[in-house]
Amino acid sequence: MTQTDAAATKEMIMESLSKLKRDADVTELRILKTAKGTVSGYFNDYQELADTAVDYDGKVPAIYFTLNPTKPDLLSRASNRIVQRATNTTTDTDIECRHWFPIDFDAVRPAGISSTDEEHQASRSMAKEVQQFLTDRGWSEPVVADSGNGAHLLYPINLPNDDESTQLIKHALEALDFLFSDESVNVDKSVFNAARIWKLYGTMACKGDHTEERPHRLSRILTCPEELKEVSLEQLKALAELCPMMQAKGESSSKKSNTEEGFNLEEFIEEHELDVAFSAPWQKDATKYVLSTCPWNEGHTNKSAFIIQFENGGIAAGCHHNSCSEEKWQTLRKKFEPNWNPSSSKEESKKESQADILIRVSEQAKFFKNDLDEAFAAVTINGHQEVLKVKSKKFKMWLMKQYYDATKKAPTSDAMNQSLSVMEMKAAFDGDEHNLQLRVAERDGAFYYDLANEDWSVVKIEPNACRILNEPPILFTRNKNTKAQALPDFAGDLKQLLNHVRIKNEDDQILYLTYVVTCLIPSIPHAVLVFSGEKGASKSTSMRLTRQVIDPAAQDLLTMPNSKQDLALSLANNYMPSFDNLDGLSAEKSDLLCIASTGGGFSKRTLFTDDDETLLDLRRCVGLTGINVVVTRADLIDRSIIIELDRIPENERKEERNVWEAFEKDRARIVGGALQALANAMAIYQNVKLDKLPRMADFTRWGYAIAEVLGYGGERFLQAYRKNRNQSNDEAISSHPVAATVVALMKENQSWSGSVASLLGELERVAEQEKINTKVKTFPKAAHILSRRLKEVKSNLEDVGITFDIRHAGDSKKVSIQKSGSNVIPIRPQSGTLKLTGTDSNEVKNIELSEDYDEFEGW
Repeated sequence: MTQTDAAATKEMIMESLSKLKRDADVTELRILKTAKGTVSGYFNDYQELADTAVDYDGKVPAIYFTLNPTKPDLLSRASNRIVQRATNTTTDTDIECRHWFPIDFDAVRPAGISSTDEEHQASRSMAKEVQQFLTDRGWSEPVVADSGNGAHLLYPINLPNDDESTQLIKHALEALDFLFSDESVNVDKSVFNAARIWKLYGTMACKGDHTEERPHRLSRILTCPEELKEVSLEQLKALAELCPMMQAKGESSSKKSNTEEGFNLEEFIEEHELDVAFSAPWQKDATKYVLSTCPWNEGHTNKSAFIIQFENGGIAAGCHHNSCSEEKWQTLRKKFEPNWNPSSSKEESKKESQADILIRVSEQAKFFKNDLDEAFAAVTINGHQEVLKVKSKKFKMWLMKQYYDATKKAPTSDAMNQSLSVMEMKAAFDGDEHNLQLRVAERDGAFYYDLANEDWSVVKIEPNACRILNEPPILFTRNKNTKAQALPDFAGDLKQLLNHVRIKNEDDQILYLTYVVTCLIPSIPHAVLVFSGEKGASKSTSMRLTRQVIDPAAQDLLTMPNSKQDLALSLANNYMPSFDNLDGLSAEKSDLLCIASTGGGFSKRTLFTDDDETLLDLRRCVGLTGINVVVTRADLIDRSIIIELDRIPENERKEERNVWEAFEKDRARIVGGALQALANAMAIYQNVKLDKLPRMADFTRWGYAIAEVLGYGGERFLQAYRKNRNQSNDEAISSHPVAATVVALMKENQSWSGSVASLLGELERVAEQEKINTKVKTFPKAAHILSRRLKEVKSNLEDVGITFDIRHAGDSKKVSIQKSGSNVIPIRPQSGTLKLTGTDSNEVKNIELSEDYDEFEGW
């Protein structure tokens, strides 16, 4: 934007504010969907506001301000300046009073794109039609504006900011929506709230890409009367009364529905040649028919007559002229069918119970179940869709609010419980099934990452591309520990994370960054990340920082629960459950962490039932920290990446506040870099072919692709991963008394054979000689226990070149132990070839393995 353009934009903004604002008004400037999240500030200096808006004009979809004045105290949040990633913006209770009755005309089109010239003109034409309609009813002249994609009418009013005013404005807009909205243009009935943000006139409307068919346009005031005259309270009420009220099945009045189950209204309209100007959906699954000519008075030709058919079979009809105030559906039916008489058996419905009302108002929600048959509801809150468990506290609060809005009373707990049972039934038997996930999900070949913010927006990840969706499909659920992620900067760099997590060894750096990206991949086994090291090595902080990149949480570090059931719940409720400061793991907890790593289910009895079962689906990115390596069992070792952190020297220590401030400055770029790295890896993943794969095969293949796009190279990742597994295996052997003793035994023996009982005696002798503690619980006291202990570490011993075989031999079991070669060393693999198919052609790149890669034989 040139200086001349900027000056012209600023002048237009200042001029529009001078028409819409009073000198002392404080207003919020709000800019959504910027690279720095929501930008917000409060202004009573409109020149400063205009200067700020000019800096963003044309670079964001739209720039908004609060149409009604905010309370002056809000100026203290950001006085005549803006803050980025704002967490506090104006709510309805922050508005002083209502100065405007806003009407927004928007062309019907897909979300997120600009209107065509035809759609734009249709909106302006409807605005003129509504203006004339209100003028005929004695309304004053409004401010007429072009929103860039549609049209605005702004009528001055003077109302307090209270519930009564809110309902009045709401019903007045619903009346206009009913009277004028058609298949091409809608009167937006959602702009009734006091804190409604409005297009800042003088700025560009930039929804979607600018194309010849759907161009970006300037929002501007078209006309403004020299003297603004307020619309009276009586005029607003008279308009609101024109809105037909949707009632329960069976109720009737001149503007209420009458039960006509099975009645074909369209055939009735066609048979009696009623002149329908247009029909359109209205309210909750109702259909309205607006008539060009009133059937009761042919002189009424201004679309004042209507017929409505509700979902429950009820029909309402009427005309807005005073002379037709007594006309209704019964009189219309009798006019054309004189012999028609409503059946006397159709008595007026009894008064609805509280449970019935709760069920009725819950129809705004979409009920469904997940793959574990749990009941969920998708509800609209503040203009976006949220997915809530039907049994959750938040859904109950939402339901109570719907009830209170409808009745101004509170329901009883019995009514709530009865209605919730019905909603669970709807979800179970009538609802679709959606496989809901925490934080990451997959659908139709694309990955999705839940930002967990208030707008429920997600990142869609496809090969080489990431983009933020504000209206995502139903994929995610959340819980109390879920925390919002920073708005990612896809031009960022994941390697900046190494500036905050102190990992000195380059092999460990490669594994760590690769691990972070693989955690963003749904539906694959995930490695268990283990940070070990002495006190002062920043293990806990490093794990917290890692979780903030992958799965931000209100409580990011957890204490290891005592019971297996509590551990299962912690795993189920956290995508990256991170357990801090562990001394060791029991066998059953180690087994459960193995299930969480590779994926599986956990079953427990449902509370307060005898035979109902609750299933927990577990596939998680587990993190563990401890001074010693807490992972010792072979199964978990095979699934782990163990990184030892060095103690931080005193001269390099920082205050925790400074550590987190530095990280937060980089977080958006780190998260964006990780997501983009995954997108780039998706583009080459299908072409990665490895001759040999370890137990964590999916992790290894994805790790190869990710290391390629991060610039380290896939071969370098494989080298680092095998080295880490060997080191972890050594740690597992040294911490397992049986494995350590067997290794000591085979140092001087090529083979050993004998009964299991004699082996136990030999191991006790060697343990005493090698100063290995045999008093621990894990050292066997009987031969049959030794057999079990040997099987626990079979794969660990094989990795260092020791194999054994146990078989029955008469009255006892015989064990044979063999050593590969003259020394106990890690097995080295055969030389081989890794094949990576080029992404731009069918060329196959052959990477010959040197002797350094012989270690992959064990894979």
